Parts: sequence; structure tokens; C-alpha cells
Amino acid sequence: MKKLAGLLAFAFALAGAILLTQYYSRPDAPPAPPATPPPSLPGMPPTAPAHVNVPVGFKPRLITLDPATGKGAVTLVLERDPAHPAPTSVWVWAYFFSTDAPGRYCAGEPVEVPQPFNEAGHAELTVELPVAGCPAPRGSSSTYYARVNVSAESAFAARLAESRISYNVTQASPVVVGGASGKQK
Repeated sequence: MKKLAGLLAFAFALAGAILLTQYYSRPDAPPAPPATPPPSLPGMPPTAPAHVNVPVGFKPRLITLDPATGKGAVTLVLERDPAHPAPTSVWVWAYFFSTDAPGRYCAGEPVEVPQPFNEAGHAELTVELPVAGCPAPRGSSSTYYARVNVSAESAFAARLAESRISYNVTQASPVVVGGASGKQK
């Protein structure tokens, strides 16, 4: 009886091993073909669907902040690879910080810029940003810095995660600060 039970256990284990081997050695189904973008009109640059992350390079030129009114502005140059289709939109986000308030920053929601590129694949634009929670400057010599991020994917992708927020001034751009009186410091 013990030999029969052992033989049955061996047979079940062998059948299970064969079934598992066949299951995992099956070739996967071929991937679905990618969706084709709609054709562009003659004379217009090709555009990518909004959900496609097209690489976009950017360089901030001028960044301003008015903490009293909760407004910031970023003038930047955008560039893209002409080999890729132009994204239909980009989202711009910036956060501002001061060495006077270590570990604190202020920011708003990312701002969408529709159709930012010309035919040559670059653009220069100024984006006004809402800003909330800025630490009050300690004096007239207070300096603010900003880090800017641009995404062609989504507003969520433009906003940096808390773990990527840096207060290193060597990686940030200096900010021109304007007061409530409209004067710039």
C-alpha cells in the first residue's frame, strides 16, 4: 500500500511539473500594433498625441516672483528633437525657495502651454505661474532661487516629487523678486 501511495504521489508531481513547463514555455501573444496618429494638415508640423512623452529640452532665461501677490513668471526656451513629432502641449512647473527659510519652498500647480513649438522645433515663451506659501523675505537682501521642470506628458509629470526637491542653489536659477509696490529688487 505504501508503494502505491508513493507511486501516485510521484505521478501527480510529474504531471504537475509537465503542465507548469508547458504553461510557462508558451510563446506570448504578439503585441498590439501601435495606434497611428492622425495625419497632420499640409504645412503644419507633425504633432504627437497628448499622452506620449516626447523629449523636451528647456533653459530658463528669466524667473520672477512676487510673494505678496502669489505670482511668478518663467521665461524659457524650449527645444525638441525635430525627428520626433511636436507635443500638443507642455506643462511648466517651478518651485521657489530662499536660503533665509531652509527646507521650505513655495509653488503652485503646473501650467499647460498648448501648441508651444514652431516648425523649427523650438520656442521662447513666458509662463505666468500661481504661487502659494512663500516664506516672507527677511530683508531687502533676501535672495530667492527657483527650479523649473517641463513635461510633455502631463501636469503630474511636470511636478517634482518631494524626494526630488532640492535646496542646492548651485542647481537652481536666481529669481528676480518684485514687491507689492511693483519695484524689483
